[in-house]
Amino acid sequence: MDYSQLNKAITAGEIASLYLIYGEEDWLIQQLIQSLIKAVIAPGAETLDLVVIDVAHQPQTLDTARIALEVKTLPFISEKKLVMLKNTDLFVSASGAGKAQTDENRKEIRDLITDLPDTTVLVFVETKANLSQKSLLSAFEKRGGIKAEIRIQDDRTLQSWVNVGCKSQRLSIDPEAAISLIDRCEGQMREIRTELEKLFLYLGWSGDKKITLELVDLVCRPDNRGSIFDLTDAISSGDAEKALQVLDLLLLRKEPVPLILFMLHRHIRQLLAAYTEHDSRVLASRMRLRPFVANKLRLQARRFSPHKLASIYELMFQTDLRIKKGLLNDLLGLELLLVEAASL
Repeated sequence: MDYSQLNKAITAGEIASLYLIYGEEDWLIQQLIQSLIKAVIAPGAETLDLVVIDVAHQPQTLDTARIALEVKTLPFISEKKLVMLKNTDLFVSASGAGKAQTDENRKEIRDLITDLPDTTVLVFVETKANLSQKSLLSAFEKRGGIKAEIRIQDDRTLQSWVNVGCKSQRLSIDPEAAISLIDRCEGQMREIRTELEKLFLYLGWSGDKKITLELVDLVCRPDNRGSIFDLTDAISSGDAEKALQVLDLLLLRKEPVPLILFMLHRHIRQLLAAYTEHDSRVLASRMRLRPFVANKLRLQARRFSPHKLASIYELMFQTDLRIKKGLLNDLLGLELLLVEAASL
């Protein structure tokens, strides 16, 4: 089940006793949580009938006795009690010193799910859930649990969402401005919303009614991914001077040199993958990229030969090694890397 399906069911009052909500899009997950609270908990009864326990990715510390008590306690005012367990990591494989305790906690939670009373709605909210724990998942499914993976939304959906948000403020946004805004925030709706609020405040002051790319550049967070594309464009053209100018721009924004190195390394690795993959959709799925970014990568990869990309990748490895050995500082290493890469 995805966000739209689950949200529709909750809005229609179709409430299950057991949920596993997981994925990368935390803003949409939060919207679902609020919808569940509104649907299950009577107004004003949150302190009595709503229990939220955040395990903070430490499954070995899970207080199963307390959870069992909360689950089995009848609601005070609402028709059902809502117990929410966050970041339990029970649905992923455990390792390390706490594995034995985590396995024991998982078994107790599995037994609790099997005997879950009809007076309680139990919700697992996870950022990580590869569903590898078959015994727990089997108990979950036998009890009629609902699984919903909330993924980063595709570009078309995000652009539509941005347009609706702007129209609600009686504003318009240019398509290239919307795409740039989404890209700067890497598709994260919470981050996009924050940047939109900055734009709304600015336009409220200026009196303008349209969001342009120039305004996004002025008001919003820097377009670091776009700068990395510019950097590699300069390298592909053999223009070391242009590459150093883009680097100066990143440094002017106070971006840390290690972060720039990391972004460039990731970008070259993605270009290598893009060179051999002719379908943007497959590339997007394989590299966990949005289709818009995957298509840009494929187009840029054509400007390189596979030999040059491999040589740049090897050059980055050697630069990283020299920096870690203390043979040169990170900024000098990055500058030399750009000059050498452009000369290949």
